Amino acid sequence: MNRFLSCVLGSALLAPAAFAAGPAATTAPAAAAAPADPAAGIREVEAAVRAWAAAWSARDVARYLAAYASDFTPPRGQDRKAWETDRRTRIEEKAAISVEIDSLVISLKGQAATASFQQTYSADKLREKSRKTLELQRVEGRWLIRKEGAGG
Repeated sequence: MNRFLSCVLGSALLAPAAFAAGPAATTAPAAAAAPADPAAGIREVEAAVRAWAAAWSARDVARYLAAYASDFTPPRGQDRKAWETDRRTRIEEKAAISVEIDSLVISLKGQAATASFQQTYSADKLREKSRKTLELQRVEGRWLIRKEGAGG
């Protein structure tokens, strides 16, 4: 299935382009620099965001937590260890989880990226739609989440 992705690079807006959706993981070498081709960087960020959502949907806590950088800032002033424990409990206690991403817009600036999207979260009998923003950093060839926010 193809999705449309609007990409913002600095102040230049690229026309929407079709990208294959899916939880493909980045396999770049550990010391790789950001791709010289901005479109390749956008595709890598999209793949990282979709892999994060796929891990969450699969209730694969190890893969889900691996999407976060070591310097990730948990919300509400929570420390990282307490946040991980809370996330593990909340994910594992659900019978089923579905995380869908729509209207994904990615801005890329060197080794940093921002991904904003409409998230539809379903778990057991709960279904919520919200706007979400992830701030990512390229670390040793992988795009990892450093900060996340909801709303707006």
